[in-house]
Amino acid sequence: MVLQISHATPADVDRIASVHLAAFDFNILLHAQFPTPASLASLKTFLVQEMLHSIENLEASRKVVLVVRDSEAIDQIISFAKWDLPGIQQNHPVEVSWHEDVNQGFLKQYYNLAEAAKDRVVGKEKCYRMTFLGTDPLFQGRGAATLLIKWGIEKAKQDKLPIYLESTIAAASLYRRLGFIAVDGLCMPLPGRETDSQPKVYQELSMLKVCSNEETFEMDHWDSSLNFLSLKMDYDAGITPQQVVQAIYDRIEAYKEVQPSLWLHLQPIGAVMISAHALYTRWPDPDNRPPLWGIPFSVKDSINVAGIPTTIGCPALTFIPNSSAAVFEHCVDAGGLFIGKTNMEQLATGMTGCRSPYGTLHSTFSKYHIVGGSSSGSAVTVSEGLVSFSLGSDTAGSIRVPALYNGIVGYKPTKGTISARGVYPACQHQDCVSFLAITAEDTESVWKVCKGFDRSDFFAKRISSSDENTALDSLKFKFGVPPEEALNACSPQYKRKFNEVVESLTNLEDGNFAGLDWAPFASANELLYGGSFVLERLTILPEGWFDKNKQLLHPVTREVFEGALARNSTAVDLFRDLHKQAEFKRAVEDILTFEIDTSANKGVITVMVVPTAPFHPTIEEVERDPVGLNGQLGAFAHFANVLDLVAIAMPCGTYEIDDKEFEERKMVLPFGVTILGGCGLDQQLLMLAKRLEEVLGDL
Repeated sequence: MVLQISHATPADVDRIASVHLAAFDFNILLHAQFPTPASLASLKTFLVQEMLHSIENLEASRKVVLVVRDSEAIDQIISFAKWDLPGIQQNHPVEVSWHEDVNQGFLKQYYNLAEAAKDRVVGKEKCYRMTFLGTDPLFQGRGAATLLIKWGIEKAKQDKLPIYLESTIAAASLYRRLGFIAVDGLCMPLPGRETDSQPKVYQELSMLKVCSNEETFEMDHWDSSLNFLSLKMDYDAGITPQQVVQAIYDRIEAYKEVQPSLWLHLQPIGAVMISAHALYTRWPDPDNRPPLWGIPFSVKDSINVAGIPTTIGCPALTFIPNSSAAVFEHCVDAGGLFIGKTNMEQLATGMTGCRSPYGTLHSTFSKYHIVGGSSSGSAVTVSEGLVSFSLGSDTAGSIRVPALYNGIVGYKPTKGTISARGVYPACQHQDCVSFLAITAEDTESVWKVCKGFDRSDFFAKRISSSDENTALDSLKFKFGVPPEEALNACSPQYKRKFNEVVESLTNLEDGNFAGLDWAPFASANELLYGGSFVLERLTILPEGWFDKNKQLLHPVTREVFEGALARNSTAVDLFRDLHKQAEFKRAVEDILTFEIDTSANKGVITVMVVPTAPFHPTIEEVERDPVGLNGQLGAFAHFANVLDLVAIAMPCGTYEIDDKEFEERKMVLPFGVTILGGCGLDQQLLMLAKRLEEVLGDL
C-alpha cells in the first residue's frame, strides 16, 4: 500500500465532494442542516463550486485542498483536507442557490459559533487552520488522515505558527496523539432528544498545536488527583483547566461501563471547554484567582441549573428552571467548572440510593453494596475522581451516608447558613445544603464560598460573628460516643472499627474522652420519622398531586408517603413534636459546646463521635426490606438536623469481609465516623476535622 499526498485538481472535486458526504454521514449537525436527499444534493453542488474556486484562486483565497490517493484503490482519492493558510484572504463567496429543504438557520448558527471560538483562541494572530478533514469510511485506519495533518504541522513548523482546528468529539483522540490540545469548544442544541432528560447537542472541541523547529517539552496530558491542593499545584506547574476537563471526560466515558445511570445530565464537553478557556479572560492575573478556579464539580439533581431539567429523580415532576440555585451560582462565580447533574434517590426520600427510576447505583467499593442516599450520584462522582466536589443536600443523612459508603468526606453545615433557594426541598424545616469532597480542607473551601445569609431563603438564619472562629493558637477537643446499647445496632466489623477510632482519639494529646448524655440525641432521632415531622415531605408535592399521580412514583417512595398519611397525625401531634424538638435542642446546647481560654488563646470544642451508619447492607438486602433497613441506617444520623447540629462524615480506613455469596472471596469496604458539633460551630468543627483527618484515615 502506497499513500500519496498531493494538491487537488479541478478534476478531483466531484470525488472529494463524495468523500466529504460519506465521511460526515454520521454527523448529526450535517443532517440537521441538510435533512433530505435533495438538500444533500444541494450541499454537494456547493462543495464542488467552493473547491473549484479555492483551487483556481489559491493566492487570493489562501485556501488549500489536499488529497490522499491509495495505490491499492487504483490511485483513488480516499481522504482530503482543507486548510486555510495564514495571511489575508480575499473573500469572494461562492454564489449558491440552496434547496428549500436546507436549514440555513443552522448553517449560520454553526458558522457564527465556530468563528467566535476561533476568535477566542487565536484572535487575529496568524495561524494555519484546518477546516475539514474526511476519509472515505471504506478506507479508514490506513494513515491517510495523519498524513494530511502532518502536512500542516510541517508547514506550521517552518513558519513558527500555531495550528488551529475544530474537531468532533470522535476525532479528537487522533489530534491529541499528534500533539493538539483542546483549549475551547462549541455546542449547539439540535431538535430532538438523546435521552428523556437530555436534549440532543452537537459539540466540537477547539484544538491548538503550537509548532516550532525547537523541540520543547509540552505537558499535553494530565491524569492526576482532583483534590484541591494537588490540582492547584498542577495549575501552577502549567497544566491548564482544559487538559483537566479532557481527562475528566475520558474518565467519565470509561466509567459509563461500570455505572451507566450515574449522570442524569452531563454537560457537553464543548460547553465546559468554553467555560475553562473563559477562566483566563475572567481572571487574567494568576495571583488573584478565586478559590474554586478551575475546580470541576457536580450537583445533585434536586439543585436547579438554569435551562437544564431538574428531575428530583422523578420523571413526572421534572421541570426546567429559568434560574440557577444560589449555591450553584456561588460556585461558578468562584471559578468552578460545572460538569453535570447526578442520579439521586427519588424525591430525596431515603438513605440507600435504591429508589431511582433511572437506575440503582452501587458503592464505588463494591457492585453488591448500596451507594447510600439520597445524594448517591454525587458521592460516586467524587469518589471515582470525576469531579473535585459535589453539591448535595442532607435531611436525614443524605450527604453523610453516601460519603461513608464511598470513602470520601461529607460535610453538613449548620442548617440555614447555606442558601437553599433553588433547591427542591425534601423536608424543608430539616433540609440543609451540603458538600461532598475528597478532604476536609476541600469541603471547607466550598463552604467558605457558599456560606452567607440569603433573605430570599425564608429558612435562612444569621450566625452571629461571635460564633465564627477567631485565630487560635491551638484547639483541644472533648468527645463523647453513643452508649454500648446504642452501638449494639452496629455490625461486628463496624463495632470493631469504631472502637479503633475511639482508642485513637483517646490517645491524642489534645483529645479527652467525656461521658456525654446520649438521651437527647436518641430521642431526637425518633422525631424525624417516628412522629409527625415526616408529613412535611408531602408538602413538596403540588396540591392534590399525590392522590392523582401516586402510581407514577417509585413503589417504595409511594409506600413511604402512604405510611405517613396512614398515621393520621393531627396539628396537636405536630405541636407536641415541635415542643419536644425545642426541649432536645436546648439540652444539646449544653452538651456540644465551644469555649475559649482567652489567657492562653486556646479553644476547646466538645463533640459527639458516632459511626456514620451501623452497617453496610447489600442492594439485595435493601430490596428485601427497603423501608425497614432504611430506618436502621439512620440510627446515628437522623437527629443531626432535628437538633440543628453541624456534622462532618470522615473516612476511617477500610475492612475486609469474606463472604461466599460474592464472586470475590475477600472484599474491601470503607468505614467512617461522623463528628457532630453544636449549632453555628462550623469553622471550629472543620478546624478539628482537618487536624484529625490523617489520624482517622490511617486506621
